[in-house]
Amino acid sequence: MMPLVCAGGNCDPSECVELTNRESLVCGILCQSREPVSFTRLKEATDFHQEVLSRIVRRLALHGLVRKVDGKYLGECGR
Repeated sequence: MMPLVCAGGNCDPSECVELTNRESLVCGILCQSREPVSFTRLKEATDFHQEVLSRIVRRLALHGLVRKVDGKYLGECGR
């Protein structure tokens, strides 16, 4: 079963996003970091191919779970 993540913390389950294991890993890395994380650092931490990682970050951003700040990525985990 894929984990469900809600951008706003408390939300209706129908508004939540189902994450793949890879997406969940990236989201977890970004949410645990206090500072924005570079794409290079994400790539090193996950060992994902850059095209795969790019699609993951783009999807997470589309759903409001990640935002880009000064060329780096920040998890929006209940912030």
